[in-house]
Amino acid sequence: MARRKQLTETLKGQITNEEREERLQQEEKLKDFSPLQENPPYWLSTMAKNEWRRIYPHIIKMPISELDSTLLAIYCNSYAQYRMALKDIMTDGQTIIEINSKGFEVKKKNPSVDIMNSMSKEIRGIAGQLGLSLDSRLRIVGLDGDDDEEDLLGAMMNDDD
Repeated sequence: MARRKQLTETLKGQITNEEREERLQQEEKLKDFSPLQENPPYWLSTMAKNEWRRIYPHIIKMPISELDSTLLAIYCNSYAQYRMALKDIMTDGQTIIEINSKGFEVKKKNPSVDIMNSMSKEIRGIAGQLGLSLDSRLRIVGLDGDDDEEDLLGAMMNDDD
């Protein structure tokens, strides 16, 4: 599998002047795309809109454009669903009691556990694409893993709305 690209200014390896010029021209084309809009899409839930507004000041520092707005909206929606599932689990627990067809009480896994796990995977995947995790930001800017930079995704998960 091919390695993901880094910004040219952060490359540590030897590249020719021609390769460097070609890469810089490609990176310059990224600036031609419309910038990401500050306002979240109207169709997001209130919690998802709050997440959009919370991360917007951080994410615009990345090479992101309006073309990425759907991906960011999916991230925010997944985050809101994760939080709702977590709230349900905190209220009702990881297991729930149901009455089976014979009238007996049966303990079952709370469906919110599966939702929370699914959204967690979705969030991690999208966060890596948008530069919201420490690893993805380090890859974008080409820094070593020794940097003490705080993990934005971890901070987002700990923020209270």
